[in-house]
Amino acid sequence: MKIVVVSDSHGDYQSLLDIVNKEYGTDIYIHLGDYSIPDYLMSNYLTVKGNNDYGSEFPFQRDITLGKHKNIKIHLEHGFNFMFLFNREKYIKEKDCDIFLFGHSHKKEAYKEDKTYVFNPGSLTKPRDESRGSYLVLNIKETLEKEEKFELTYEFKYLDDLENQN
Repeated sequence: MKIVVVSDSHGDYQSLLDIVNKEYGTDIYIHLGDYSIPDYLMSNYLTVKGNNDYGSEFPFQRDITLGKHKNIKIHLEHGFNFMFLFNREKYIKEKDCDIFLFGHSHKKEAYKEDKTYVFNPGSLTKPRDESRGSYLVLNIKETLEKEEKFELTYEFKYLDDLENQN
C-alpha cells in the first residue's frame, strides 16, 4: 500500500495536483493541514485542518485503519495541539497507533517512539529545515508475523524534483 503524505502547502493548489499526477498509483493521499484553500478543492486528499484553515469543515484529527484485517492504525493531525507540543512522547503513546502523522513545524521528521512510527513530511511551500519543499511517501506491506503487523519503508521527496520531471 502506497500512501503520500503532505502538509503545509499554504494555498499552493497546483503543487497538490502535481503530486497526485506524479505519484499515480498511490492508494491514499493525505494532507495534514494548512492547505489554505477551499475544502472542495481537497477532494483527492484525506484531510485534517490546521491552524490556518479558517472555516474548514474538516476535523482537527482523524484515526484511520488500514490493511486486509483493518489492524494498522494511523493517527492524523496538524500538530499544533497544546498537549502534543507540551509532552509529545506521552501524547503519541496515548493515541495508541502504529503510525502518527503530523505537520505544522515545516520540518521533516522520521523516528520510532516505542511501537509507533512518527513522521512529519515537512512543508510543501515554506520549509524551515532547508530550502526545498518536501512530502513523504510511505510503503506499507502487511506481514503474517504477530509481533510486526507490517513492514514500512519511507522516502522524503521534493517538490522541485516534480518540476524538473516536466
